[in-house]
Amino acid sequence: MQRKKVYPTKYYIRFITFIFFSIFTFIFRVKKKLPLNVKKLKAPYLLLSNHVGFWDPFLAGYFLPEFTHFVASDTVFRSKVIRFFLTRLGTISKKKNMRDTKAIRNIISVIQQGENVGIFPEAVRNWSGSSFPIDKSIVKLIKLLKVPVVISILKGMNLFNPRWSTNLRYTKVEVEYKLLLNKEQVISMSENDIFEHLISILTHDEVEYQKANMIKVYSKHKAENINHTLYLCPECNAIDSFRVNANDFVCSECNYDIHINKYSFFERTNKGKLHFDNIRDWYNWAEKKLLEDIYNKFDNQYTDVIFKDKNSKIFHSKSDFGFSVIGNADVKLYIDRIELKFNSDNRLITFNYNDLQTINPQVNERLEIYYNNEAYRIVGSRKGVSALKWEVAVNAIWKKLKYENKLSPYISQIIEK
Repeated sequence: MQRKKVYPTKYYIRFITFIFFSIFTFIFRVKKKLPLNVKKLKAPYLLLSNHVGFWDPFLAGYFLPEFTHFVASDTVFRSKVIRFFLTRLGTISKKKNMRDTKAIRNIISVIQQGENVGIFPEAVRNWSGSSFPIDKSIVKLIKLLKVPVVISILKGMNLFNPRWSTNLRYTKVEVEYKLLLNKEQVISMSENDIFEHLISILTHDEVEYQKANMIKVYSKHKAENINHTLYLCPECNAIDSFRVNANDFVCSECNYDIHINKYSFFERTNKGKLHFDNIRDWYNWAEKKLLEDIYNKFDNQYTDVIFKDKNSKIFHSKSDFGFSVIGNADVKLYIDRIELKFNSDNRLITFNYNDLQTINPQVNERLEIYYNNEAYRIVGSRKGVSALKWEVAVNAIWKKLKYENKLSPYISQIIEK
């Protein structure tokens, strides 16, 4: 008797998806580099890829001759439309930033069924096109599965579909595949050797790639929502002060202005010092600067509000799916807590950092918090409100409180003081 499949797929959804991405890849000039040793590889195998945008799993999986089940954060399943398609494409759900042994068991089951699994080892989409650090635990999974490992490197994706933007840009995108390890190498190589080999092949820096290739990016909205990522002004250090218009953005506090050119590099709109000519360097600077500022406030026992988002819409859920609105509140960050002060009735919800489980920036001004096994979604009151600044700041506080297990692995510049 044939065992029931874990995460089965619906072939009509797979067919619709295939037709859609045949058209999609043609219109947006998405190309592939698929070597013969990958093309001829039989399932099951493990596919690992860098991670930039929403379309990554579809594009990484589309060009392969064998169907691939991707692992995705449970947060994406909260959309009814997306959940409808992902469940029928056999997508494996995993709790974000949390150890999820059920997801591991399901990955093993899919491999045992003779089907491929796709994972993004960075765990999340990166913010600036440069690969985040990869958790070394991926090597333990590779050794456990004992199947070949294929790499897909998405090049040009941060020009085409950056995490922080909703609009696609017309440019060149390439998906390059490589056979990282065959089955014999997986078994014989040490974990350290596998990890070093993985890092050397999978790490991708979009800024350096663009400097080498200077690919034109056709869009009238290249600055759209870039303030999700660039939350700190390098001229005056104001937080969440940038306002965006088409291919330009400007600080509302000091008028530091930036134009994004046809290659997605930064220029000054008016004359003046250019602190950074690319998103990667600005992003890295802002992360380090905010971390150091929070560390100093923690050490000096700062008691005032560090920053706040006014009149945010608050949603709440006690289950995996389905949020309900519970009101509008000012969300305030303190050294010892986060406060939600509701505008209608002065009601107060307080999150302490001990019981705060995860804090995750999402798209469209959304921040999601897990607290005492309940989920809260916070949506900013205006376009471009950065949820990322909350994650960076809370990670700095967790670091000071020695909650090492709660730290986001992709916030790489957390420094000891």
